[in-house]
Amino acid sequence: TPPFPRSKLPSAPGGLPRPGTPCASPPGLRGSPSETMRKFNIRKVLDGLTAGSSSASQQQQQQHPPGNREPEIQETLQSEHFQLCKTVRHGFPYQPSALAFDPVQKILAVGTQTGALRLFGRPGVECYCQHDSGAAVIQLQFLINEGALVSALADDTLHLWNLRQKRPAILHSLKFCRERVTFCHLPFQSKWLYVGTERGNIHIVNVESFTLSGYVIMWNKAIELSSKSHPGPVVHISDNPMDEGKLLIGFESGTVVLWDLKSKKADYRYTYDEAIHSVAWHHEGKQFICSHSDGTLTIWNVRSPAKPVQTITPHGKQLKDGKKPEPCKPILKVEFKTTRSGVC
Repeated sequence: TPPFPRSKLPSAPGGLPRPGTPCASPPGLRGSPSETMRKFNIRKVLDGLTAGSSSASQQQQQQHPPGNREPEIQETLQSEHFQLCKTVRHGFPYQPSALAFDPVQKILAVGTQTGALRLFGRPGVECYCQHDSGAAVIQLQFLINEGALVSALADDTLHLWNLRQKRPAILHSLKFCRERVTFCHLPFQSKWLYVGTERGNIHIVNVESFTLSGYVIMWNKAIELSSKSHPGPVVHISDNPMDEGKLLIGFESGTVVLWDLKSKKADYRYTYDEAIHSVAWHHEGKQFICSHSDGTLTIWNVRSPAKPVQTITPHGKQLKDGKKPEPCKPILKVEFKTTRSGVC
């Protein structure tokens, strides 16, 4: 029992309790109000989180008992179940290198540098084919109104296509091993295909059997003494519109030869000092025109091989005093057309 009643405890000066004397607090208050609120809020939050996690785990256990797991979906689709294919092609063929047209069946054929072949008919009708070698198509020749097409490739191979079936296919192929193919010509309704080579020779192929006939026009016999040097590759072959027995042969060096197929000799030889890019007949078969590397056009009479009837430089600057016009870019393709009034 303390010696003095608690109400009469001695006080230190200033009214403060003496050191070591317990200090009384108001009932229900064990600290500052802020400390009490912090403890209360933290406990409430923790209690809420605990209750939420426990209820979620109970629901999962009810939905998926430990013995029954969620079933796994097995994938049965494999890579071989899918196949990519082209369903449509739109636009003009990429990198075109050869063109041909059948004026009777109205079919346009376009060959490309990647060996592709596109056929266009009436609106909405088109077909795509591909050469297996992938070599560039250098020339196309239709068998007019016969549903067939000849393609010449840069790998010196000739192919005969059958266009009569639903999907065009190659019927025959012919490979040139010793000479490079530079030009082909197939006259209208003819079974003979004329094939010019880089060596200046011309071979004749039977289109029906697609084999060489054995008839060869050698370059040295074609030019004979008209030139002391090699005339270069064959760049043009065409038959006379009025006489299919006369063949016009153009060599790169500028020499043109009119060859008689029956007599197997040259009738006339025409020489110009500029390289030839293209040759075209007049529809009457009495004249032909040549385009050259310096941008000039020369018109020749068949029976006058000494010099051209006319020399034109359509894109060159005409000089005075009768001098030769300045050279310009070559004309790669020329056609001899006649209007209704008869002007060429």
